[in-house]
Amino acid sequence: MLIKLINGNEVEVLCKYKLKGDVLSFDFPEGYNQNYELIIDPILEFSTYSGSTTDNFGYTATYDNFGFLYAGSTSFGTGYPTTIGAYQINYANSAGGTDIAITKYDTTGTQRIYSTYLGGSLDELPHSMIVNSANELFIYGTTASADFPTTSSAFQTNFNGGTGFSPSGIGVSFPNGSDIFVSRLSANGGNLLASTFIGGTGNDGLNTAPQLKYNYADEVRGEIDIDKNNNIYIATCTKSSDFPTTSAFQNSSNGGQEGVL
Repeated sequence: MLIKLINGNEVEVLCKYKLKGDVLSFDFPEGYNQNYELIIDPILEFSTYSGSTTDNFGYTATYDNFGFLYAGSTSFGTGYPTTIGAYQINYANSAGGTDIAITKYDTTGTQRIYSTYLGGSLDELPHSMIVNSANELFIYGTTASADFPTTSSAFQTNFNGGTGFSPSGIGVSFPNGSDIFVSRLSANGGNLLASTFIGGTGNDGLNTAPQLKYNYADEVRGEIDIDKNNNIYIATCTKSSDFPTTSAFQNSSNGGQEGVL
């Protein structure tokens, strides 16, 4: 992140990395006013450890309008520091794999507002998170758990699965395939307000196409976003020919792995 200070106000500067030979530098596509101070990587606000008595992998983070930080990770066992009253205080993975672990911090990083597990009896991963205007957290990810927690009026309460798959090097397994999940936590982390599977009979939410994997964990990319009316959007991929669609631009699969919105 780059900012410039203009009359005491912080203004973000559009920039990108530029690699020329062995030299890495910054490039400014729109230029910037060199009469003002340019700041590269502002002061670190806080940094903290968080984890269980086993391995933990960080996957995603977001923030709300108050500047609170939400961290989403996978936890490979018991001992993650959950808080009293949180939605799921116990590790639920009976196969010894991953549950999602979510922690909300205050703006200084000195207090946990809440901390909770989220998961079923097999593996799941959080891909992306975002907070709405009511400070409710939305989590998008993939799951292998047929008993992943859903809510009664959800769009899809049944796990459809797919073909067994184990992404390389990230310590998770989807023995019965994968479905997408989208979940919504209350502002205090104590209630699961909404949670649904999304998927057909093939793998959903996992990038299994070799030609689309260039970097570590490219198997688990995807994004969730929200508009001013609190409508939720996710961008991901599917191998399900029966992925649920509406009368949209493309309502049927052309084969192989498809992108979905």
